[in-house]
Amino acid sequence: MKKLCSILLCLALALSLGVGGFASGEASGDASGSTAAEPTVTASAAAHPEQAITLDGVAMGQVQRLVTTAAVAYDGGASDELHSTLEGVTTDGGTTCITSDEENTVGVAIRNTGAFVLGGESDPALVAEKINFSYITSSYYPDWAAFCEALGYDASLSLEEIAQSLVDSGSTARYTNLGLAAPDTVVLSDYVIDLAGVGTNDMGGFGAAVYVSDNAVAELNNFRVITRGPGRGTMFTRFAADVTVNDSTFYAVSDPNLVTMQGCPPGLFLEGKIRATNAVGASHATYNNSVVISQGWGALSTDSDDLYTASGEPTELHINDSYIAVLTSGYGAYSDGGARDYFIGSVIDVPDYAAVETGGGIVYYEDCYINSGEYGVMTHSGNSVGDIQFINTELHVGEAGVMLRDTANKVLFDNCTIAFDGTYTIDPAVAAAHGVDMADVDAQFGSVNGVIEDYTHTVFSADASNCIVKLIHNSDGGSGTENSGAAPEVTIKDSVMTGDILNTAAMTGDDYTATSGPAGVGVRTPRSLIVTLDGSEITGAISLGSDDWEVTHFASGDTASQEIGYAAATVLGMYREGDNGLALRLENGSVWNVAETSYLTELTLDAASTVNGTVTVDGAAVDVSAGGTFAGEIVVSPAAAAPSSGEPSGSAS
Repeated sequence: MKKLCSILLCLALALSLGVGGFASGEASGDASGSTAAEPTVTASAAAHPEQAITLDGVAMGQVQRLVTTAAVAYDGGASDELHSTLEGVTTDGGTTCITSDEENTVGVAIRNTGAFVLGGESDPALVAEKINFSYITSSYYPDWAAFCEALGYDASLSLEEIAQSLVDSGSTARYTNLGLAAPDTVVLSDYVIDLAGVGTNDMGGFGAAVYVSDNAVAELNNFRVITRGPGRGTMFTRFAADVTVNDSTFYAVSDPNLVTMQGCPPGLFLEGKIRATNAVGASHATYNNSVVISQGWGALSTDSDDLYTASGEPTELHINDSYIAVLTSGYGAYSDGGARDYFIGSVIDVPDYAAVETGGGIVYYEDCYINSGEYGVMTHSGNSVGDIQFINTELHVGEAGVMLRDTANKVLFDNCTIAFDGTYTIDPAVAAAHGVDMADVDAQFGSVNGVIEDYTHTVFSADASNCIVKLIHNSDGGSGTENSGAAPEVTIKDSVMTGDILNTAAMTGDDYTATSGPAGVGVRTPRSLIVTLDGSEITGAISLGSDDWEVTHFASGDTASQEIGYAAATVLGMYREGDNGLALRLENGSVWNVAETSYLTELTLDAASTVNGTVTVDGAAVDVSAGGTFAGEIVVSPAAAAPSSGEPSGSAS
């Protein structure tokens, strides 16, 4: 009965969609529109014994790519009936409906092995897996001799020996075409996919509603995808796949009745069971005029790996005129391993981070509206030197525009505004303007604002920090890298903002030591911060400081409290180690309205720029009205209050 109801619901949803067609040969399933075949999951090892891998006599498991349990499968551009163990229902209007409550089933799987990675991996098991999956089990090289001939290996060698040879030779080959034709674009339109149950590995795409792999190129139009269960992604891309999504909706709904937990990394201090999308390897995904909503954990996740980042082809996301949201706890996007995330003309509604950046990637916003309960972008792991850019973008955050956790990123705000709005809520009018049907969202997820959550949302601090940018010491041990000590750079151009810019990562010694906390947390090297105001006006503190909260709790070994509350509780002062500090540069008529006594180690301004405050260098008052460069222990205090009407001149009351 449950499956029948699900199918009927799916058909009802399909009838509400516009009429669309399919490219020739691309529709799969019963076209009668009567009933769907009962979904089944075939044991991969039994159905495809040729995919088994062993290395050194140890079984590495089955290469169970989800094309073996997909309703509609495209292998090398042609439908492969061996892979179609679920059945899609095609309505008279041309919409294909796919439903299942079996774990790990996939709605649509698309592969094309026209080019693939053969080298650059240090683990022979992974090399063997990739070779096996991309060539041996495909229609391109159906027998071992043909495969060996194509690669120039003797057919007497085993798969394991070839994989080991590639590793031993230090091969840096990333893409090997072997003379195969470039892949055709698979175009699919008008799908409704509704999958429940558990996805056991969203990094492998197990349970994803749409799975695109290898070198496939796909265009998806007018998709409505709903997944209900932990680890049950709506879209998964891997290797060198390239997917364009148009006019589609993706919902990743958590099911509180399922106890299996596919949780996010604990260092993020987030709760949730699902990443709505995941792009790994060197895959590219573009979303145009679409909606992606996750109940908790993440909406868009990217993970490049060494096979691709070294070749200059990391994961990329392009989000255009779209709406991205997380309802209870989580991030809008995660740029990991050098991945590049570009947002144009889009809305990001999230409880915690509009994006997380690590590994030297790019997070770029242009003409966007960011509504985040905590941070615009948070970085971590110490080795991040990527770019974070906001262009013509409006930020609404609870704590900080950018939180740099001991990283050396370059941050740019160009013609931007920022407001510290506190509690995270979704504005239905803003969502509706980007094509979101809030009644539909409520029907699928429950009441969006004030929902009784199946997990608890972490609150980072009791008091808002109101930081445009804050640089802190990192608590996850990432500082001991080649980038330790490098200074992040923050540029604010053609903007008017009220908020603070703080560096609390310049001190060590008695203030903050690498040995005062729990073991294994990494070495903390002090960092400077470089801030440039270019034709901008900032009202707030721009200062060195100390995080009392983090220092106290780090020393006590309370690792959770290192994270919770660090945005606030900063004491401003000349906290520094050696030459580390904070350099401030004012250019092109910039204005700094000093709201709180601030501490710098370098101040440079041109004659057209203004510091509305009093300045001392090493204890001596200086006049900065004509511009110049000043270095030392610089203290900048707010300007004296202007006298009220009838009050004698010179009074500071």
